[in-house]
Amino acid sequence: MAKRKLLVLIWILVITHHSGFSQINADWKLLENRFSNPEFHQAELSLINSGTTTIQEGWKLYFNTIFISVNTVSKVSDTQIRHLQGDFFVFEGQTAEIKPGGRFSIPYQSRGPFLKNSYAPEGLILVHADGKVEEINKYETQSLSEAELAEMAKASPLPIPSAQARYEENRKLTFLSDAEIPPFLPSPKKWKYTGEPIRIQNAGAAVVGSEEFSEATKFLLLSLRKGYKPQVDRSQAPINIKITKVEGMAEEGYSLKISNRRVDILASTPKGAFYGVQSFLALMKPDFWDQPSSEITLPQVEIEDEPAFGYRGFFLDVARNFQSKEQVKKTLDLMAFYKLNVFHFNLANDEGWRIEIPGLPELTEYGSRRGFSTDESDFLWPYYGSGSLPEKSKTGTGYYSVADFQEILAYAKERQIEVIPELGVPAHSRAAILAMEKRYRELMKAGKTEQARQYRLADPEDQSNYLSAQNFKGNTICVCQESTYAFYEKLVVEILKMYTGAGVELKNWHTGGDEVPRGVWTESPICKGFLAENPELKVEDLNDYFRYRADQILKKHGLAMGGWEEIGQTHSGNEVIPNPKFADQNWRLYAWNAVAGWGGEDMAYRLANAGYPVVICSSANFYFDLAYDWDPDERGHTWSGVVDMYQSWKTVPGKLYLSHDKTIEGNAWDWSEAEKRFTPLTELGKRNILGVSGQLWTETVKGPEMMEYYLLPKMLGYIERAWQGDPDWSKAGSESEMKAKREVEWNQFVNLVGQKELPRLESIFGGFNYRLPRPGVMIKDGRVLVNSAFPGLLIRYTDNGSEPDENSPIYREPIPYFSGYSPRFKLFTQGGRSGRSAGLE
Repeated sequence: MAKRKLLVLIWILVITHHSGFSQINADWKLLENRFSNPEFHQAELSLINSGTTTIQEGWKLYFNTIFISVNTVSKVSDTQIRHLQGDFFVFEGQTAEIKPGGRFSIPYQSRGPFLKNSYAPEGLILVHADGKVEEINKYETQSLSEAELAEMAKASPLPIPSAQARYEENRKLTFLSDAEIPPFLPSPKKWKYTGEPIRIQNAGAAVVGSEEFSEATKFLLLSLRKGYKPQVDRSQAPINIKITKVEGMAEEGYSLKISNRRVDILASTPKGAFYGVQSFLALMKPDFWDQPSSEITLPQVEIEDEPAFGYRGFFLDVARNFQSKEQVKKTLDLMAFYKLNVFHFNLANDEGWRIEIPGLPELTEYGSRRGFSTDESDFLWPYYGSGSLPEKSKTGTGYYSVADFQEILAYAKERQIEVIPELGVPAHSRAAILAMEKRYRELMKAGKTEQARQYRLADPEDQSNYLSAQNFKGNTICVCQESTYAFYEKLVVEILKMYTGAGVELKNWHTGGDEVPRGVWTESPICKGFLAENPELKVEDLNDYFRYRADQILKKHGLAMGGWEEIGQTHSGNEVIPNPKFADQNWRLYAWNAVAGWGGEDMAYRLANAGYPVVICSSANFYFDLAYDWDPDERGHTWSGVVDMYQSWKTVPGKLYLSHDKTIEGNAWDWSEAEKRFTPLTELGKRNILGVSGQLWTETVKGPEMMEYYLLPKMLGYIERAWQGDPDWSKAGSESEMKAKREVEWNQFVNLVGQKELPRLESIFGGFNYRLPRPGVMIKDGRVLVNSAFPGLLIRYTDNGSEPDENSPIYREPIPYFSGYSPRFKLFTQGGRSGRSAGLE
């Protein structure tokens, strides 16, 4: 039997003036899971009446899930599971009464196999026949173990992990001494230790810097004061830190030398000085960030460093599920510490509008709020299970005021981070469309016809039939009316004012532009009229027309246009190709759609060769919302495979065909065959690769702790690539040489992460909720062997099947195995943080 787990929803209050706990409980179980053709799964969602009154017939059940088909079939006669929008569904029809103690089961079938325990329906809301609404707050879902999923998937090549497979993966890892690993992450280009670290207690510290580096000097001084608070002993020689400007270094390059108690940071620009400061702080012991101390340790080291890429970005989506201003600032701290320099901020999407726009209050009054209603008249539906009451929803409801946003901008500027806003158009715009429709209705009622039409985004008579990639209808603005461009320019003007008011220059704007659904505008009367007036255009030209108009608006205000790769693509038959029409416009393209094995893995190169500046955002390597692995308990998407720290670390931006070992289906990826298929970068193409970006989309991310778990430590592999560029192993001669060198370099990297970065992440900036993997376990020659993905971490165990804790014994050597023995093992850091346990499954 599969184990069951209890999911308790946090919302216990229902709307329409009903209070108290729901009298309905629910459970969900998987009935069949097929990975062979045809792929599908069958499951059963059941309601149990735990109250004392009958649930009358005619009720409806609303719920969320991204992970069933929009054509999911109910097996209950005279009922249906109807898709509403996005991940929101309703079960309705001839629903029978449920007497006290009774159960009503809803078996259903959906295409595609069931992969993750978090993919079960969630956010259950019962609407009674009389209209009373209540959230179901007690809900159990069946959970699959790795072994159960592996059995179901045995006909497929999917690499479902196991304790033994983890052991084999970890087997070649060995513990390295401090002298054998780089001093910090991202690894500096050149470094050498010149002596043993010196411990200093109660010595004074002086920080001085060139006038041009006053901000970096102040930043270091304030940071130093947080961790080092001596009772100054004047008999002690002081620590002297000097930040000096020199000519001729790379823009973001620096050198750092610590000799005895003297620290010299040299740079040519404020950016370089800032990164030198961050490197000095990265040399501090992890406990420096925990609590102030009168002691500091100075390693004796010489470093010369500069980044491989000028664009080292991190993209955060706060539209799907909101993150607070405080969490955004914490993320900026993390970015700055690891020398990322571009924050790509996705502020609007179908599921939410997250930025105040003066003059358009409806965008936040309506578009920033999610809750339950039958018609979305006052706020958006509770996408991603965000709860029925807008005021109670921490992930569905929220936005940044002008003041909030300016605070974020100033905070980023202090950390040498450029903030690029994304307000995606023309698709992904349903929140804005509905907000502007609400504005239209209210102004029309007030008799203000001209104002009502000023910023309207929809064609109310449009009968075009389409569905977006995220299963939204009506999510694409009408590009054939001038009010659309008035709206877009209004956004540009107001956000430009916010930057100016914060003392920050806005240079780059991200238009989104991705995933425009097939079939849009085809049955729009407004567009038909527009095309009749412009016979040189056809309906398939409207996307390019919109891009041109958006670019004109941005150029008018001195801004450079960027967007996802689609804004620089067109179709030749069924093939997607670079669009030559805009190749000379200097549009920055973010190349994302690189699913391993689907044929588009070299699109970044093709676009760069065509003349477009390109940021590599490879979904198969740098999408952090993808699950860590195929363990059914690891949350996250799998549409582009899975991504862990190794997958992001082993990316080779200059030879992307070396970045994979398996296709998304789990089949072997042949490097030599892939190289033959790949378009090589031309000299122009090489110049057009601006850098890389890591992405966190948040459909499955709820709250700050979950966000941090998704990011860390997998993001650390990306951080290394963003600064270092192509790894050394990729420059070896043969495939066997590359793979042998890759093993050596990976071992060094995991030692760096395990010994230095994970301990630091426990306390820096308040600490992060990073993930620790399960240990590898296997039985060999009558003994239980256990290992770790991070050499040096503690492995604790129990003999009786209970969960190990920080008082459990430490595993130090193989343990004799005997029949019935059921130990469990778990990784622990020195600070007591632990991961999930593993046994002899």
